[in-house]
Amino acid sequence: MRKQSLSQILNPRRWTTNSLFSATAILIYLSAVKFLIPFLTHSDFEFHRDEFLYMAMADYLSWGFMEVPPSIAVFAKFTFWLFGNSLIAVRFFPALTGAFTVFLVGLITREMGGKRFAQFLAATAYLVSLIYLRINLFFMPVTFETFYFVLGVYAFVRILKTDAPKWWIILGVVTGLSMLNKYSMLLFGFGVAVGLLFTPHREKFKNKWLWISAIIVLLIWLPNLAWQHSLGWPFFEHMRVLSATQLSNINPITFLLVQMLINLYADPIWLLGLFFLFRSPEGSLYRPLGWMYVSILTVLLLLSGKIYYLAPAYPMLFAAGSVFIEGFAHRKSKNWVKPAISGFLILGSMTMLPIAFPLASVDGLIKYFEFGSKYMGIKEALRWEDGQFYELPQDYADMQGWEGMAATIASTYYSLPDSDRVKCTIFASNYGEAGALNYYAEKYKIPKAISQNGSFWLWKYGEATGEVIITVGFDEGIKDFFTEVYPGEQFKYEHAREDGIPIFIGYQLTMSMNELWDYLKKYRY
Repeated sequence: MRKQSLSQILNPRRWTTNSLFSATAILIYLSAVKFLIPFLTHSDFEFHRDEFLYMAMADYLSWGFMEVPPSIAVFAKFTFWLFGNSLIAVRFFPALTGAFTVFLVGLITREMGGKRFAQFLAATAYLVSLIYLRINLFFMPVTFETFYFVLGVYAFVRILKTDAPKWWIILGVVTGLSMLNKYSMLLFGFGVAVGLLFTPHREKFKNKWLWISAIIVLLIWLPNLAWQHSLGWPFFEHMRVLSATQLSNINPITFLLVQMLINLYADPIWLLGLFFLFRSPEGSLYRPLGWMYVSILTVLLLLSGKIYYLAPAYPMLFAAGSVFIEGFAHRKSKNWVKPAISGFLILGSMTMLPIAFPLASVDGLIKYFEFGSKYMGIKEALRWEDGQFYELPQDYADMQGWEGMAATIASTYYSLPDSDRVKCTIFASNYGEAGALNYYAEKYKIPKAISQNGSFWLWKYGEATGEVIITVGFDEGIKDFFTEVYPGEQFKYEHAREDGIPIFIGYQLTMSMNELWDYLKKYRY
């Protein structure tokens, strides 16, 4: 098939009936749908707590942060400069990277020999799978990580086919940029190494371009490594706390079970993808991809990784499985397989959309999950990081009540005498509260909040004197730090994760702010 340039593809005068339904055109349509989906979120839902943190980072550009490498802050800054900081504006880049990822999945399928149907099926599997609908909704590093992973797989597939030096360079650049986004992309590099080592492609370790690619990764990542070193490697402190507070609630059985649930109706496709890579002669060239998946899965099982850490590895299996299904239908003359599996994938996934993103009201979603837990087997979607079950998924509860909290704090703040307001600091117990209060600070005319949590600890306490502090989310133990403490208005929001958080007004810290900050260092995670 003769290749076309992008300008030829997009030129309306060259589009015939055939080209309107070509593989490339179909990928463009699916990418457009993917782009629009994040903007269908119901108005009951605000930003996610983590998005407030990443938006706050835009004001403190650095080579690293306590939670993540630096690039998410750059994306936040760029977003504000281009579009402002509204919910729609901040969701633009997640939507865009999701759309590009759909297209890349189709291109990987094409590189593996897939024709139009295979490309359609693989891209659609990414489009409708629950985990990717959720990932590409939020302004978080994971949406960029998935894009980088899939782009890296595309470059790796080209290397397996051609071994051309330019693809080694591209792979190095992509992997290096991904390391400035999320440290879990180390799993990608580990998977590539294992994939090469366990197949005849191990000869590529003798190729100088592989090592040049690795050097490129290191050079791009180096500023962040230097930043980590300068602060005593907070990454390891973060992982220790994460392991103790969240990862300890994940067991291997639950991890494997949820891996089946997050793709669900696409499970047959990626499972057949593994078969294609490990057992099919046509898939032998791409067998390193199979070993990538197995090696990453093994590491995550051993380390009790979060459920979504494996998500970026499935798109390459969608591609492999779609190639296998298309080839099977053609060899066996069973064309009915194509509409059957497409219908199963699309129609089945439609019933699960409320799990993927909040397209209905809070009350509507609660009713859906009550029904689904009883009759559809989706109760696991209601398990939070603490291992307990609630009425809404944790991500949905994390998108509730933030502006109401800011309004409550503003009410408390303006209840103070003018002389106290001038000296007043707002001190939040976690980054979600602090980030939300800072986002709404201008609207409600309140001071920017400080916090000891995560990167907010790095940014310290500004001009706070400790004379008057409104505390948010701290329990009554806060009374030990002030000479006088009075209760403020308790924040209540039935469906929010922050429901019922206490608010106090403290007068005159019993230590200096600098001493307080040194004391709070051990509580920064």
